[in-house]
Amino acid sequence: MKLLAAAVATGALAFAGQALAACPERPPCRGCGCKGGPGYRGPDGRCVGFRDLARVCGPQPELRCTFENAPGAGANRDCALGR
Repeated sequence: MKLLAAAVATGALAFAGQALAACPERPPCRGCGCKGGPGYRGPDGRCVGFRDLARVCGPQPELRCTFENAPGAGANRDCALGR
């Protein structure tokens, strides 16, 4: 039974690692977009991801959100959107 539990746990960790491995990990940085996101800060003061950009910032993001253009902005677009 312990062997089965260990095998299941190992498989789950391996699957999670593969799912997370699709988007490269970026070093610690400052500013929206520095880890590859779109580079916009929303009205609530938090960085906005690609999936929420249209909902939070609207069709013209620069009107409701602040574009910070941190180095690396946009680098993870395809990965974050599952492309």
